[in-house]
Amino acid sequence: MRPGSRDWTAAPAVHVTELAGALAGAGHDVRVYTRRVNTSQPEVKTGADGVTTVAVSVDEPDAFGQWLDGSWQDGWAPDVVHAHTLPSALAAMVARKLTSRPTVVTFHGEEGDAPAIAGTADAIVVLSRAEAHGVRRLGAAPGTVSVIPPGVDTTRFAPEGRAWARRRTHRVIAVGQLVARSGFAAAVAALPELPDTELVVVGRPRPPSNGLGQHAAELRAAAVNDGVHEQLRLTGAAPYGDMPGWYRSADLLVCTPEHGSFPRSAVEAMACGVPVVATAGGPLAETVADGVTGRLVPPDGLAAAIRDLLDDPDLRRAYGMAAAERARQLFDWTEAARRTVETYERTRTEHALTHRGPGAAGLAA
Repeated sequence: MRPGSRDWTAAPAVHVTELAGALAGAGHDVRVYTRRVNTSQPEVKTGADGVTTVAVSVDEPDAFGQWLDGSWQDGWAPDVVHAHTLPSALAAMVARKLTSRPTVVTFHGEEGDAPAIAGTADAIVVLSRAEAHGVRRLGAAPGTVSVIPPGVDTTRFAPEGRAWARRRTHRVIAVGQLVARSGFAAAVAALPELPDTELVVVGRPRPPSNGLGQHAAELRAAAVNDGVHEQLRLTGAAPYGDMPGWYRSADLLVCTPEHGSFPRSAVEAMACGVPVVATAGGPLAETVADGVTGRLVPPDGLAAAIRDLLDDPDLRRAYGMAAAERARQLFDWTEAARRTVETYERTRTEHALTHRGPGAAGLAA
């Protein structure tokens, strides 16, 4: 499945697809291993971006890792294995034990079994300096951790293009999984101070939740209690290809997560020329340039910062132009792929000093 049809909230899947395409575009041989979800899905498919996708019928990490080992013994084999999310990391570590191939792991803000993996993976890629501190606390050696913010497709996410229609004079957008830790309640609480402004929340709860889930009901109840329920719109899941239109339709993005994972929505909004109002600290402080591409504020300053920007179209325009330029310079996938390859090459060299493994050709993501 390509990113144009993916639900936006499938963040690791979008990340892998975009990174793989950027690596292939730079001339690397990339194979993406994914779980086969139905029998009509082809086992091996090479896309227009040059990435080969291999759909694997096994699911449990040990079996997946053993399958990878067998596949690499019989034919194509990677120089480096790059695992994304904990289940894939567990499978990759099984294959690593069997084949001794250098292995890079990206956790995407997950925890769980991360301590065991953090101490044994050859290298770890994190999406922010804040996450780097976290994985070091889990046991990763400082020299094994690389900070590489994820990229954004600046041809897709750009200021020019279609924007979805508004219902009110102003639109504020919030994007992410529809769960409490995404911090949407703070944006809802700001609505009483933002007349003639609609808050659009784009996202759905984690599978396998049906409908919009419990947190949506909580947000609606809070809006009703404050008398602003007509200003709140919950869209549910949104295809990845629809996201630029949502960002462009807004005056600004509000980003107030209660967790420390990388704020992908902030980078995408910036690339679309939309300023960001965010809570200070963590990865957001590394992404949003306060007073240049948006505002970084304490939680109790959120409503005032939003209102000030809504009342000043010239300042919004200036922030938006600077935001788009910052996204192009710092967060384009070409730059993320270049830095990822540097990590692969360093990992291969260091791995070769302590292991003897089979030869290989190409990269796996």
